[in-house]
Amino acid sequence: MVFEPSVYTEFRFLSATLNAHDFSVRFEYSLVGEDSTEHFSESISFTPVRASHEVDWPRVRGLIVILGAALGLSYFKAAAPSRYVIELEGMTQAGVDYLGELITHGMAEFAYRNELPEPLHPEIVLTAGVAPAWPAEDHLTPSGDPLVPIGGGKDSVVSVELLAAARMHPVQFGVNPNKIMYRVGRIKGHPVLAATRELDTRIMELNEAGALNGHVPVTAMNSLIALVQARIIGLGPVVMSLEASASEPTLWWGDMPVNHQWSKSEVAEELLQDMLGPQAGLSAGSYFSLLRPYSEIQIARYFAALSEYHPVITSCNRAFRRGVEDARWCGDCDKCRFIFLILSPFIPATSLTRMFADNLLDNPSQLEGYRALLGLHEHRPFECVGEQAESMLALHWVATAGEWKNAAVVKALVAEIPELLVPHPELEVQVLGHRESELAMPGGYHTLGQVLA
Repeated sequence: MVFEPSVYTEFRFLSATLNAHDFSVRFEYSLVGEDSTEHFSESISFTPVRASHEVDWPRVRGLIVILGAALGLSYFKAAAPSRYVIELEGMTQAGVDYLGELITHGMAEFAYRNELPEPLHPEIVLTAGVAPAWPAEDHLTPSGDPLVPIGGGKDSVVSVELLAAARMHPVQFGVNPNKIMYRVGRIKGHPVLAATRELDTRIMELNEAGALNGHVPVTAMNSLIALVQARIIGLGPVVMSLEASASEPTLWWGDMPVNHQWSKSEVAEELLQDMLGPQAGLSAGSYFSLLRPYSEIQIARYFAALSEYHPVITSCNRAFRRGVEDARWCGDCDKCRFIFLILSPFIPATSLTRMFADNLLDNPSQLEGYRALLGLHEHRPFECVGEQAESMLALHWVATAGEWKNAAVVKALVAEIPELLVPHPELEVQVLGHRESELAMPGGYHTLGQVLA
């Protein structure tokens, strides 16, 4: 079978069926062409903690509608048609606007790498009409323990530790968590909850047959899943661990920025916050990133002191591929290279080499990867890595440190960029200086990250 994307003219979000007894939701979708239709069905199972009658179902249903629309992008992308039709009730204009931004900007990398003529701007059609927005006076500000999505890497560890140090009681949360995430999450004994997402395997078959494929805004999807889980349990806000550097574009496509990390960016966080009130009756402070004002280097410096986590964390995305249950750093990807680099000023070489099972700064095969991180290639890598300024500053530090300056990669880069040996105060200000964020955050959380500055 050959799948031809061009024959499909619209994508349809058909239904979201909520089972209030087992706390699961089934979503139905279809891709429709003149003579062809592809159906998709996926489900999410949430962790129940209290009885069904105690759940704030109206707000949960509002979240489920926008969640289903976002999850549908995993199937919409197979053909990326010009119409996205929503057939169920409950989508507000705020939800429509958010979905449009999620498609245009959250899938900009997808459009660019599939060589589409321009970013995606599908017509979004509501066959059931626009749902009324929740009145502002009914917007809920959740109280209670924070729900902290974790990914097995350093950033969420830092958030959990900051919350615990403030005598809060973080509840950790993962979507389809594997052994890595559980191992990291259980270091300090804080609870770890899970939601299970089961994608329709038909999309994998279509990918093999010629469907369009590529990056979708997974962080936005997981954020909405976390918001549903928090409301089912009745917890406080969803506290993310998204740093300042996630807002830097990967490249420019004409006059539009393309950002691999767009759904981790500050603008994406603000858009989600603004949508929550009208769509689900939740205040903007229901969802925020604790680490937004800080750079990757500031976070790495704090994490370096949390030695109990060093043997267990993994940020390498290859360790979280479908079907991989337990893996460590691959040692040969942009994420591994970047994390090794920003930890190198703060963790001794012997310890860092033990963590990664290789000294990446002393391995000549890693040179081209580090050149890309420094901006010496056409554009930054399509990966969750920090700003070029952060890589430059970290390399300046290690190039002038006795322990690292004779490492093969460091010596090669200094020979190519002698400026690495020269102090650059403007880089330190850019990377380590205080960054203001005006995004909503409940008062008790505002000062927790100041120790990172």
